[in-house]
Amino acid sequence: MIAVTGSTGFIGKHLISTLLANGYLDRIRCLLLPGEEPVEGTESITGNLVTGDGLEHFLEGAGTVIHLAAKNIDYDGSGFEAVNVGGTSSLCEAARKAGIGRLIMLSSVGVYGHHPLVSADENTPVRPDTAFSRSKAAAESIALDGGRQGWFETIVLRHRFVYGLGDNYVMPRLIRAAKKMPFLLNRGRAEMSFVLAEDLAEVIRRFIEVKLTGAGLPVYHVTDGVPVSLKDIIGTICTAYGWKTPSKSIPYGLIYPPVRFFEKIRGIDPEVANSPLSSIRLKFAGQTQTFSNEKLMSLFPDLKLTPFAEGFPPLAEYYRRYAE
Repeated sequence: MIAVTGSTGFIGKHLISTLLANGYLDRIRCLLLPGEEPVEGTESITGNLVTGDGLEHFLEGAGTVIHLAAKNIDYDGSGFEAVNVGGTSSLCEAARKAGIGRLIMLSSVGVYGHHPLVSADENTPVRPDTAFSRSKAAAESIALDGGRQGWFETIVLRHRFVYGLGDNYVMPRLIRAAKKMPFLLNRGRAEMSFVLAEDLAEVIRRFIEVKLTGAGLPVYHVTDGVPVSLKDIIGTICTAYGWKTPSKSIPYGLIYPPVRFFEKIRGIDPEVANSPLSSIRLKFAGQTQTFSNEKLMSLFPDLKLTPFAEGFPPLAEYYRRYAE
């Protein structure tokens, strides 16, 4: 039995679809919050990671746990600690008691912090610098510690930007920026890493049954392996919707300091700011942050991943509502 948290989310839906398409029918159990709709083709258990309610029933007889559930945006101002750290702690403790064999946790390359990185590998120092990234680093630490203590085998998957059907965050913001912003930062030279949601789901599926040697840090980057520049991202978007590609540029060093100063004096959290000029978004657009997937590909040499330039055009119609 495969036990999945976060099955009703953007990535969770892609994972469940991938598992069902690959013969996991009647082998999937989903943890749902009260009121969430059951996932067709799976067994559903009502529970709560934060309170621990229902976790014993959820994990009973399961061999692998896939932990996708997380709070990514702090819309209600309650912070990230309870869900991302407390929820992971509750799950790991319950998994220990249930005798789970493997825990696969989805994390984020945000744990490295928001500073320039080029083809960073999994040995890059973890230096979270925001409330969200600190919560994910703490959650990772709990899961990895459980693995070191022999409670279960832990695998941590770190991704950057995930896009695909159901995405209402990553590409919508880039599309709106492409439509409204008359300029690029640093001529759009900054590069970033993407992964198509369907490809991420396939990677998670493969980690359910793959045999690992047990040597080294059980952390893997999941990206398509083809870094793409902001200029090419905006160009791809503009081409899809018939817009003119911005020709003007502004230096990152000229715009970032005043934006960050304004946030500080106003007490604005850049992670929840709605402005396309939030300091976090400026860092994403003005600084190269790319991540190597060599470790992943050495484990799955036959894995086919979709570069952004090929992955976005077929999705342009889905994303059109964000372009209007």
